[in-house]
Amino acid sequence: MRLTRSIATGLAVASAGLLAGSCASSTGAKRAEVLPFVEDDYARAVRDAKARKLPIFADVWTPW
Repeated sequence: MRLTRSIATGLAVASAGLLAGSCASSTGAKRAEVLPFVEDDYARAVRDAKARKLPIFADVWTPW
């Protein structure tokens, strides 16, 4: 149990460090683009993805 908790804690700390490093801004650094979400408009999502030559990521769920 201790080993599992230690590993989980280590992974959480490492992840936080990577996230903080990727979010840190430096002089002359280009700002990261925010991921746009398109809700309930598949045609627009496809049109935008084709225009930017990017894949579509669908986040779907159901309450059951």
